[in-house]
Amino acid sequence: MVTKVIKNNKSIQPYSEAKIAKACIGAKMPAPVAETIAKMITAELKAKDAVKSSEIKKMIFDIIEKISKVPKEWASYKKKK
Repeated sequence: MVTKVIKNNKSIQPYSEAKIAKACIGAKMPAPVAETIAKMITAELKAKDAVKSSEIKKMIFDIIEKISKVPKEWASYKKKK
């Protein structure tokens, strides 16, 4: 199971499904959708020990492009940070 996230600045943080869901909620996704996306990502990463944060972001985009028109809100959320 994935336990580490390698950030863009090369720092390493513990993997957190809750943090993925929180970011999705911050991008105006309904909580149930955000939690489902986070669970899908966790399931997909179960065979890895570490993952890059950019890979998680790409996975989020891939999922939400299939289920809604949310990518625009996600992009604006990331720019505000």
